[in-house]
Amino acid sequence: MSGVELKYEGVTFDNVRAALCATFFMYKDMPQEEWKEALKYVVPMQHNFINPIEPGSQDTWIQFMIDEDDRLTQDSNVEDRNETMKVARITVRFLGRRAEVWAKAFHHLTKRNSVADYFGQFCNAQMLEYVSPIVPINVDYFGKNTTIAHDLSFDLQYTEYMEFDWEPLEFIGLPDGEMRGQFDMVSVQEVLDGEEEY
Repeated sequence: MSGVELKYEGVTFDNVRAALCATFFMYKDMPQEEWKEALKYVVPMQHNFINPIEPGSQDTWIQFMIDEDDRLTQDSNVEDRNETMKVARITVRFLGRRAEVWAKAFHHLTKRNSVADYFGQFCNAQMLEYVSPIVPINVDYFGKNTTIAHDLSFDLQYTEYMEFDWEPLEFIGLPDGEMRGQFDMVSVQEVLDGEEEY
């Protein structure tokens, strides 16, 4: 059974992946084939992820997780979509030859125009100033190819848009006719004053 089709603009796993890939791999006039290849090096953090790092490998991988996605404001409808302001906490893990260098570089990215543009373009987001301390950890994938990874977290403030593929109800109509029965109308004030029970 399929439900209503919803489309989101903002912080999603696909959008964060694209923004991180652009931050570390993209260059001007990058061919589409290279972009697709680069995306293979940016993956969601998963417990069953097979360590891709082989001894002597020159590659570096980026893993990430959206830890929290918190709403800041009430949502509101604007034309055919709903919007709300949110803050998302993202954890990034660097593994491989340049893992430590790339993790340290992340502490210097908040003021770079290109990085702000990538998160704005892909996630409709602004990267907040605070970036967590770098935490080196020993990652052991099922007892094989143990490696040192470097973890850090950062926050994105963004506007999330949910696009509708249906028309929201604007009013409720009642058919012509007669309503029968008894209706007791009790005001909120009467209940608060103890004059009536709800």
